[in-house]
Amino acid sequence: MTIEHGKIQVMNNALRMVGSYHLENGDTTSVSYQIADRAFDDAIVSIFSENVFTFNTIRKYYSDATDLSTLSDAEKPAEQWKYRVSLPNKGPSNYQGFQRVIKVTNKEGNALLDWYAEIYQAPGTAVVYDEPYYLYTTEKDFHIYYTFVPNGEGGVNRGDTIGNMDAHLIRAVTLYMAQSMCIELSGSETRQQALLVQYERAIRRARVIEGRGNPSQRYIHDGNSQLMNSHYGYGSV
Repeated sequence: MTIEHGKIQVMNNALRMVGSYHLENGDTTSVSYQIADRAFDDAIVSIFSENVFTFNTIRKYYSDATDLSTLSDAEKPAEQWKYRVSLPNKGPSNYQGFQRVIKVTNKEGNALLDWYAEIYQAPGTAVVYDEPYYLYTTEKDFHIYYTFVPNGEGGVNRGDTIGNMDAHLIRAVTLYMAQSMCIELSGSETRQQALLVQYERAIRRARVIEGRGNPSQRYIHDGNSQLMNSHYGYGSV
């Protein structure tokens, strides 16, 4: 039997942990719903903006980087880069967009160390949240790995539905919600502290599980080692 982990189920699980009544389907007006809804948003933002999991990591390949020689001096950063690409905008209006770059690799998968990211504000424009977010590099074709914050509300995209998360992430979200709204709903500081301890264990366990499934680095050999390439090419022009 398939177990559903939609938003309402997660909210009810968190409410039960604090000894509160569960929500009925379609309830969007009760005090309990408002508190749980706010706790849900806080949990999603806190957990996925501060951690890197497979669920909230995207790899995107760029082959159409802009040549900086075609841009005006005002558009070029102080550093001397050759190419730039636009990353998803970073701001409240793009909730599921770019969070932070994890790494950049070339087409062969070797890590690029020479890259730089910034939010660019054109001269004479007002400061807004949707200013372009650019990444500069010395390569024209490359892969970018970046994290995003899912919305968890339900939709067509991978990060839109909390049911797409692994069980260890759902448990972390549920416990974060429970400990954050416990005092408001139950008035028990003792229970809140106990739930906080459980959440801290759950988020550590989630990191361990992710670490086991995703090695921190690939095997290093002569073909992908930056150090070895520098050594072999030392003195060459």
